[in-house]
Amino acid sequence: MTKDLLRFRIASALLALAILFFLAHSVGLEDFYRAIIHASPAGLFSAVMVYSLSWVLRTVRLDCLVKNAGADIGAWELFKLYISGNALNVLLPAKLGDAAVVFYLRMQGIGLGMSTAIAVQSRILDVLALLVLSLPSAIMLFHEKTPEWISLMLVGSLIIAALPLGVVLLSTTGILPHLINKNFRFLNKNKYIILFMEKAKDAYLEYIKLASIKRLFAISLLLSLIIWLLEILTCYATSLAVGAQVPLLAVVLGVSLANMGKVAPATPGSIGIYESILAAVLALFGVTMKTAIPLAILDHAIKNSFTLALGVPATTSQGLDLCELAKKSQAQEY
Repeated sequence: MTKDLLRFRIASALLALAILFFLAHSVGLEDFYRAIIHASPAGLFSAVMVYSLSWVLRTVRLDCLVKNAGADIGAWELFKLYISGNALNVLLPAKLGDAAVVFYLRMQGIGLGMSTAIAVQSRILDVLALLVLSLPSAIMLFHEKTPEWISLMLVGSLIIAALPLGVVLLSTTGILPHLINKNFRFLNKNKYIILFMEKAKDAYLEYIKLASIKRLFAISLLLSLIIWLLEILTCYATSLAVGAQVPLLAVVLGVSLANMGKVAPATPGSIGIYESILAAVLALFGVTMKTAIPLAILDHAIKNSFTLALGVPATTSQGLDLCELAKKSQAQEY
């Protein structure tokens, strides 16, 4: 690990802690502690159980995508590799856990291009599901004008979701394949750029193949919708545990936007960012910050704790080392 990378990781972790401390301090540390300590254990347990169901469906969705690639990987192995990647996302910035999932799938015999396509499609399905849930709730909640920052987040997510759709449509016209197959003379001078372009082309072709299967897309999107509904219900169960009166639609919009904010992670697991967005949305609908902030922090803590509690042992048991996986994967390519 280089010193610059180590500094970046330390800085991002400190930023996450600083945001959490600022949020807790803004409502008063005593009030924050009181809200957390008085939460109903039974209510928190219910939230954990609901969240665990979302991981069952995440594994089912991944299994659908993997089987399409012709691989036969056990459900338990899929669960371990997926939650391992998400645990790394909680611990590290820049979505490095997604790269770990790609390389692990590669080690299971799935090509690098298809492994990348599966990881990308999983994220695209998440964004689409969040949009399907958030747009109607925003329309119903804001009878006049939607706050500008919420509109920007929704538009940004729409663009992200539209890009792969545009790629699939352009592929049918032959425009993109022509551009990718075109021989640019200046690229021939650099073998690393040529290698990158070859791998990018492979991932593009595999993604087109994956995204063009309508039945698979429909099933995967349905599973994604249920997954995020369970995430929303986890937050709602947490709100009941802390004794908060929170409109369900506000929770739908808040959890959706908070997860959209994870697209550009400046901190490990977007810690601090998720809580800030969720609390801000809840505050728009009559939930006091003294309630919204402890609720948001507790909700994210439950989800991250579950992921780390199962993901870290899974990572260790598999010997999942990102650098090592990259080396092994590269070795198998040649």
